[in-house]
Amino acid sequence: MNDATILPLRSPAARRRRAIVFAHFDPDGGFDPHVVHAVTSYRPFADRLVVVSNGSHRLPAELTGIVDDFVPRSNEGYDFCAWKDGLAKLDRGAYDEIICVNDSVYGPLFDLAPAFNHPRTAAADLWGMVVSDQPTSRAMPRQRHLQSWFFGMRRRLLESSWYDRFWSGVRPLATKRDVIERFEIGLSASAIEAGFTVAGLYDASTASQVSLREVLPQVSLLAPRRSWRLVRKSRRTPHNPSELVWWRLLEAGVPYVKVGLFRVNHYGIDLGRVVAALGRTTPYDLGLIHRHLTRCG
Repeated sequence: MNDATILPLRSPAARRRRAIVFAHFDPDGGFDPHVVHAVTSYRPFADRLVVVSNGSHRLPAELTGIVDDFVPRSNEGYDFCAWKDGLAKLDRGAYDEIICVNDSVYGPLFDLAPAFNHPRTAAADLWGMVVSDQPTSRAMPRQRHLQSWFFGMRRRLLESSWYDRFWSGVRPLATKRDVIERFEIGLSASAIEAGFTVAGLYDASTASQVSLREVLPQVSLLAPRRSWRLVRKSRRTPHNPSELVWWRLLEAGVPYVKVGLFRVNHYGIDLGRVVAALGRTTPYDLGLIHRHLTRCG
């Protein structure tokens, strides 16, 4: 099958043969309802669905008939080591693409099918939801890369020696920053260097600068410190597109919002506005977000 072909969306038989590897972590060792929702939502799009858990020893009852392979493991190596263990369960030659995803997002917020067949990513060897050019520090140069919370590898890449080289080099590293530099940024950088194409539904490296007009609706005199943080940080480039311009992602067809947007809110986003927008524009159960934040803070 030609990976550049945009397949018509008719039924599961009309799409690429696909495996999905879901990396999970929960500080309490359980499966939050928003995670159960996500895994259940991936089932119609996966010929094989693998869940790898960093810390949980068993699947919840709701998922036992949905997941094909469950891989419990100790909590080391972050998501890339979890994905490596999940990928080891697959015969990669049997699939047109393999998707790696984690539980650091709420969603899918709406129908995921268009994302799998989108013209912006249809011809890419390595694709995902969001392309960022944000380095791990201001001292580092910008590096265009897929954010690793959702990325897909297609057949030309799966059949290459690059695949073996990259994944054989994945191992536990000392810090999360090391993992981002070596594996998240390194995933795209090494694929591009090897001659593969990379694309995302939203690409911050080609998007226009965030305008004051876009952020002003989230500014409030009742929240001066938050509002000043938003205005100040939105003037800086590069930024984390998944947390600063959440509305652009939705407009681009990305059916997710980052958990970190709610739990950390680095940019000073008006979270009430986010919730209101999700309630107006998506069928997602906002109670899943509320219950998760109530439990985890």
